[in-house]
Amino acid sequence: MTSERPKDLDLTYVLGVLRRAALPVLAAALVLSTLVYLYSRTRPAVYQTTASIAALPSGGGNSVINTTLVTAPPLPPPVVERAAYSPAVMNRALALLASRVPDSAARRALVAQVQAELRRDDARTVTLVSDVNQEFVGVYEVSARAATPELAQAAANSFADALLEWDRQRALGGVARARQNLLAQRDDLTRRISQAGSPLDARSLENLRGDVLQKLQQVEVLEQTVSGTLTGLADAVRPTEAVEPRPWRNAALIFAASLFFGVLLAFVLDHLRKRIRGLEDLRQFSAPVLGTLPPLPLRTSDPRKVLWQSGQGVFREQMEFVRVGLLAALAKLPHTPAIVISSAQSGEGKSTVSAGLAGNLAAHGLRVLVVDADVFRRRQQQLWLSNWNGQQPPAPRPAGTGQLWPGVAEGVDLAAPTELRLDVDQLTRFIRELGGAYDMVLVDPPPVLRVADALALAARMDGMILVADAQAGRAQVERAVQEVSRLRVNLLGFVLNRFRETASQGEYTYTSLSPEQAGALR
Repeated sequence: MTSERPKDLDLTYVLGVLRRAALPVLAAALVLSTLVYLYSRTRPAVYQTTASIAALPSGGGNSVINTTLVTAPPLPPPVVERAAYSPAVMNRALALLASRVPDSAARRALVAQVQAELRRDDARTVTLVSDVNQEFVGVYEVSARAATPELAQAAANSFADALLEWDRQRALGGVARARQNLLAQRDDLTRRISQAGSPLDARSLENLRGDVLQKLQQVEVLEQTVSGTLTGLADAVRPTEAVEPRPWRNAALIFAASLFFGVLLAFVLDHLRKRIRGLEDLRQFSAPVLGTLPPLPLRTSDPRKVLWQSGQGVFREQMEFVRVGLLAALAKLPHTPAIVISSAQSGEGKSTVSAGLAGNLAAHGLRVLVVDADVFRRRQQQLWLSNWNGQQPPAPRPAGTGQLWPGVAEGVDLAAPTELRLDVDQLTRFIRELGGAYDMVLVDPPPVLRVADALALAARMDGMILVADAQAGRAQVERAVQEVSRLRVNLLGFVLNRFRETASQGEYTYTSLSPEQAGALR
């Protein structure tokens, strides 16, 4: 039974994508937020205020009051909201607004906006928010937005009053229908009395008419006491600050949204890009894969730790395959082989692979010369000359057109040209002059797609190892192979670097003292 190990988050990949996308994403976010800020500054001010309406129970606590008051049954919030946006309530509210606010361009614009929203059934200028429980008791808030504080206050109060009047008319509807019915009965009895044939019939009709008149008086009294389930709670106050525009808030929101979606787009585009994701992707280039190296644990900018980690665990185990494959490919050379180790682009780990391979060869008894030919970064000098735990590294001595640091590690010497440019002819002579005293020369030049002379130098050496990051684009590796083939460089093979699946395959691993432990024993 086998269990699949969960894949850890590849922070190197994540940080790489963020680093590449940082400049365009930040630039786009700054441009968009600036445009939004400038646009917001040109927008007219908008004020908002709120009037509150209470939804009360339909019955009172006193039986006398309950029998003398006429109230409408309570309604659920969706019904009230639908009624609030009905033409009857809206038109009543606009009429109240016209009577309370003098005619102006702002008022006409508000009326036109409300009428347009009413036709679209999309209320935004005036909104109703409910906070009502299951017994339909709670609070409704009527909010209005307008171009001036006075207009916003008048609009909120007008729409609240219109809704209250609609609720009262709803309760009054039953009483009004009863009154109309009693009036019709009174008129009918009056007509029949005038047509009565006998005094007895007339008196009977008069008695009936008296009962109807008494009921009619009671209904007229009830009309004065009728009420709905809604009542005014708090009038709208005049706002002192505009709710819009808010240039800084809008700019900040757009900036944050641009960053989020920009980073998301960067990861999507990066994921869609064709990458070197495994051995099969490299084997299509008709060159062997010498080894697959895992990411270094606890990757750090400290060169001492990078060099120490390259000789530990699965990394060292896999470097053994690179060493064996390299020596097998160079077995028939009659002279000291000089090998270029490079990559298509920077940041793929060519310098770490060069240093790790040099240490591995030296551990098997070979004398190795590492040539720091990357005149732009000098990464090999950082790696080897920092690995001394506070002690003085070996002093350089002149060697032809460059410098030589003997004994930077057991079995490893370091050399570098003094020129600040990559002179292929001069560097070739420099390597050949020094290389005869060693069993292997490893040359670390700039990336082959960054500096053309790196390929020219590789063409004069005995072969080249191309380091490819596990997240490298397939197109750039393909282009590098094409350039290598065009210049007739002897491509010995690939090293797939930072291949995370390799980290879970090692069972036989090596370990040694850390830089701090080694320094304590010196």
